[in-house]
Amino acid sequence: MDSSNTREQSVGKPILERLSRMKSLLQSFKVLMDEDLQPLGITTSQLRMLWSIAENPGISGAKMARLCSITPQSGQATLTMMEAQKWVRRRPSEASDRVLVAELTSKGQRLLVKARKMAESLDHRLWSEIDEHDLAGFDAALRSAMEKLTRSQR
Repeated sequence: MDSSNTREQSVGKPILERLSRMKSLLQSFKVLMDEDLQPLGITTSQLRMLWSIAENPGISGAKMARLCSITPQSGQATLTMMEAQKWVRRRPSEASDRVLVAELTSKGQRLLVKARKMAESLDHRLWSEIDEHDLAGFDAALRSAMEKLTRSQR
């Protein structure tokens, strides 16, 4: 058996265990993050959306939903709630009056700063006992896997 075939088998063999651990990690992180964010009146999902808007000012609801891996309907409902909370403002796109784009308000920016600090603190607690070199390798593996998935969806 050649080495590439052996590598394919060793990578593929624990796939269900690896995916299950990844899903459990994400779910547990979200539960803890939601608990930490509760005093701010924001959820992890809302934080992710604010983060996406901050990184992409003038983003449409549809694009933001894709970036956050949620349905356009959920994205619109959350954007409407965030607009009512005065965390975001929406305006017609320069490209089309029918498309609304979102940007953070100063209130939303302040909330994002506080919430990001909480997220970074939880992230540090999660990974603090992992060697930096190992963590960098893990990050590289995740990026590579995401790039492959993204290419396969085109």
